[in-house]
Amino acid sequence: MPFDKKIICSALQKADRPELAKILAEIWEMPLTEYAKLLWSNSTVQAPFETELQAAFETEFCRIGYTAEEAKDFSMLLKRNRVLQTATHLTASEGPTFLALHHLSLLALPAAGTYFVGAYSGVSFANSAWSGCLNFSSRFELEEVIGSKSPTFAELKRADLDRLRDSEQRRISLIPGSMRDSRVFQSKVPEKLVNLLDYAAEPLRRNSPKLKAGAEFTAWAAEFCANQLRQIVPGKSLLYFDLNEVIRTYLLLVLKNSEHPLFHLLFTKTIRNSVLAEFSQQTPFFSVEVKHKNRIRQEALIFKGDLLQSQNFQIEATPENIIRELESGTLCPGLFLTFTTLCFINSLTCFGSFEQVEYLAEFKRKWLKLDLLEQEIVSAVNTAALTSGRSLDQAGTAVHPLDMLLGLDWSFQENQSVGELMMPLLPRLGIKC
Repeated sequence: MPFDKKIICSALQKADRPELAKILAEIWEMPLTEYAKLLWSNSTVQAPFETELQAAFETEFCRIGYTAEEAKDFSMLLKRNRVLQTATHLTASEGPTFLALHHLSLLALPAAGTYFVGAYSGVSFANSAWSGCLNFSSRFELEEVIGSKSPTFAELKRADLDRLRDSEQRRISLIPGSMRDSRVFQSKVPEKLVNLLDYAAEPLRRNSPKLKAGAEFTAWAAEFCANQLRQIVPGKSLLYFDLNEVIRTYLLLVLKNSEHPLFHLLFTKTIRNSVLAEFSQQTPFFSVEVKHKNRIRQEALIFKGDLLQSQNFQIEATPENIIRELESGTLCPGLFLTFTTLCFINSLTCFGSFEQVEYLAEFKRKWLKLDLLEQEIVSAVNTAALTSGRSLDQAGTAVHPLDMLLGLDWSFQENQSVGELMMPLLPRLGIKC
């Protein structure tokens, strides 16, 4: 297919990606630097920032290692700017797509601003970003990432060779096989991760926060990714955190208020039914971990009458039950509750992927048909803050953050257009280029 914007946007329409097609039709030829400025300038504050959400951010920032004073300062900055990057999953190391969207977003970061990355943890470790792995390219031999003196090196080498027969993807699993299908949210650092990191290349050890088995994996991974990006794009204020933990804490606070719209959504049957009639009866509200065939896996919870139910779990949807299971970490807030809170109640602009622009636009259309949320706030939400692309070298080989930490001499092409950054992603969307 020729490098033709009209043909590509038409193909995206046919691939049922109308919002992406609409956005790219407007910005395809736009230089990245110009588009980045547009992204940040489109963030307009339209609503009060709920004290419960600010408190939830502060709680999360403290959980991942900041002092109470630092956490308060960061939450105040977020309250003023209302901009989050929400395209990423919470991972031990990121890939070429996440690297590209961070580069784009950071091009126009305000001088005194902080780049807040709300990484989504409500996924299994085997998600497409491979959250429990060190991800790198074939530019490096395995022993350049994990030393050959590691007691498990022979096993890692066999796995690496097996994978290379079928894929160009390179990764080293930091988790045991039993965790593969388990949830990243609320997970703990396994012994395997601790032992492997002792033999990791020096740049990886240097950028890793202190680590011990049984500690919170998400806190470690958030800071590890932030440290990696600080090395790649120095001089920027960066803060990675677990987005689902923020919403968990937020829900624990707002569900004490029987007048809050999310209380009504969850517990007032007539309101819930009207919302689900507009969205879908199959809308997931939370996820849980269940044991299935001797393995732990994640399942989504949907409403069945007054029950929240998955294939192997159910709970009566009462305030007492939901609060208890949120407190224990059994319930992880899903995508619907997360983005309803951030965007349509608190007016945050969420930078996002080609998937996000589709579902946020759909959420907006549907919330505008209902009267549960403030219509003025919903109508003003920017659902088109697209940040996507893929980092490639001149030969067309993908570039990972770990590649750069391990010594790859490569720099971002800042004279690219949005379309040029997006082109390598189009085959993944079913568009032949």
